[in-house]
Amino acid sequence: MSGEYEVIKPMTASEIGQYMERIGYEGSWEPVKETLDELIYRHQCSVPFETVDTHDFGMAVDLSPDVIFDKIVTRHRGGYCLELNGAFYRLLVSLGFETRPCLCRVLWGSDEFTHPIDHRANLVTLDGKTYYCDVGAGGPLPPGGLDIEETDWQQVRGEFFRIEPHDIGWKAIRRRTRGSSDVYNETSAADRIEMLFTTIRCYATDLEFLNYYMYTHPEALHKQHRILNRRTAEGFCAIWDDEFKELRDGRVVKEKIDGNLYQILDEKFGIVL
Repeated sequence: MSGEYEVIKPMTASEIGQYMERIGYEGSWEPVKETLDELIYRHQCSVPFETVDTHDFGMAVDLSPDVIFDKIVTRHRGGYCLELNGAFYRLLVSLGFETRPCLCRVLWGSDEFTHPIDHRANLVTLDGKTYYCDVGAGGPLPPGGLDIEETDWQQVRGEFFRIEPHDIGWKAIRRRTRGSSDVYNETSAADRIEMLFTTIRCYATDLEFLNYYMYTHPEALHKQHRILNRRTAEGFCAIWDDEFKELRDGRVVKEKIDGNLYQILDEKFGIVL
């Protein structure tokens, strides 16, 4: 079967340098696991997931490489999965990583396994192992690559995740929750499934079709809700509609946004509108 997963416009060395500066990465550019893990973590800490353009402004989302680069790197904005993981895909390929996109179903602890495909992540193959890599989810996500064939718990920067077989061509990502200090879990569950992902090949046409649905369909999550998420040193800070929450001093703090949206976007997510 011929054809590329996505048409890639390789980044120049200057663009790679700007991208690295944007995410605060100062390490090696060598395509090895240590580089991959650090890039994922730095990206999650620096570039927020956000649906402001689609929810608040009703804007179309352009997945063209130069447009995404300008938004994320030049203008210091975030984006949703197709933008963030798409830009990260381009960075990884430009650095020499063997990378391909994968489609996902976001569950965030629910058992609605027929939830529509609504997320895009990346799979990276290194030294015979394939890793799930995600810098573009609006919720808790692994701060490094997860070996998709390892079925035991994997510890990544003190957090625990497990890959489980789910259905033909699909796997589940289960996360061990953090009790009362968990921004994203308000139940007593010790763990929960966050995401389903498929290893079945997908192409740029699939991603463009999904993107059109996500910014146009009135029932699409990204149209219905204002969602933001960024990893912090303690955990995460997040917005869901008109509520802001973050982990401070080991406890989850919730605040109504009221008229402070632009201030919170600036101070907590680095977004200046």
